[in-house]
Amino acid sequence: MALLMRFLALFTTLLSYANAISITSTKYYNISNDVEGSVHLNGLAFQQSALTTFGDYQYVTFYKTASGYGKHYVNLGRRRIAPSVGDWQYFAFTDYEQHTLDEHNTISMGISGDGKIHLSFDHHDVPLNYRVSTSGVAKTIPSDWSMSTFGGSVQHSLPGSSGPWTPLTYPRFERLANGDMLMEFRIGQSGAGDSYVHRYSSTSGQWSNVGKYLQGQDNNAYINGVTSSNGNLYVSWTVRETPDASTNHDFYFALSEDDGRTWKATSGNSVSKPITPSTAGIKVYTIPQNSEIMNQEAQTADENGRFHALMRDKSSGTARFYHYLRTSTGTFSKTAINAPGLSNPPYLAYRGKLAAKGDSLIAILPDAPKNTVTLWGATAEGNYQDWKLMATIINMAGEPQVDEERLAQNGVLSVFVRQGGPFGERKVQVWDYELQL
Repeated sequence: MALLMRFLALFTTLLSYANAISITSTKYYNISNDVEGSVHLNGLAFQQSALTTFGDYQYVTFYKTASGYGKHYVNLGRRRIAPSVGDWQYFAFTDYEQHTLDEHNTISMGISGDGKIHLSFDHHDVPLNYRVSTSGVAKTIPSDWSMSTFGGSVQHSLPGSSGPWTPLTYPRFERLANGDMLMEFRIGQSGAGDSYVHRYSSTSGQWSNVGKYLQGQDNNAYINGVTSSNGNLYVSWTVRETPDASTNHDFYFALSEDDGRTWKATSGNSVSKPITPSTAGIKVYTIPQNSEIMNQEAQTADENGRFHALMRDKSSGTARFYHYLRTSTGTFSKTAINAPGLSNPPYLAYRGKLAAKGDSLIAILPDAPKNTVTLWGATAEGNYQDWKLMATIINMAGEPQVDEERLAQNGVLSVFVRQGGPFGERKVQVWDYELQL
């Protein structure tokens, strides 16, 4: 019996090793100096996305100082990544100067199936700011990479669709399997807002209003993201009662099988739109106010129909990162991320990201007390509790972004990060990790 037990232990160890996820090579690239100003504008959790891949090219968007303290331009970069990795090319949109020192006023980017690049930026309870390339520059790659590929000035509505367009915050883009694209954003203010979805047709080049899908009840939802995968659209969120983050509470989830037109609870039961905090079946976990929940953390879905979310709370008495897992049959679990050596997240500290490949999950977690970003891998075979440290990026002061498209396409995890340190030395960077699954 003792021999059998030793054999089983050895077999379990070898199986765990065989199913582990690891990094085979690492490279990093300095994209630009970070902006001169008193707040972070590059690398925030609610951007979707600052870094993305379409075809053989990867694209990055960031703010760069234009003409001194608090004055910034939106910049757009590209590089070829297949069959080999080329040099970055950048240009600035010099016709719009961003000067609001507010961490909400980030840049989000999306690329629709027709190759058009969409940008939305500089929002905190203001009218929509939106611009789009005049042609499919990500599909038919022009040698000219400049502001002229985007034609006219900033638009304050989506062509073909209907508002409201203000007061708008947190724009997000998500490309669908057929090449169309969704844009999601909040209309209203912290503690009193609603969330809307619009759809871009890569055939007609026009937008349409899918409608309001989340509605506050003298409060508002803060979503962890919008994820399209396996024919489903996934959204998870917490609810805030006032502008004070201490009033965040509970974990909510909904999915759509028709790109946001109609919605279901995790049980599969249909729910009416717009969804409110009191909609039956939408709240999955009860977490009281004053639990140090950080809104707008992270979510992803894997190719096997599992949904993953990252949030933190102090409901156990100690602040922890938690992994929320929904199986393909709709069952949820919530498990603390017991990663050896990872610090407990201080209240209001930097937020993390999740990425999935195959049956493996990667948590990209800022370790605020150590000023690092750490990459941790876990596997389905280990019930996503076998967290192993994969990499550490030092001198970090921000929230990482992940290129999900490149990871799905060729197994390279690209991470966009912001360094710490003084202006002039502090960089925004992209780190590339080739993975072995």
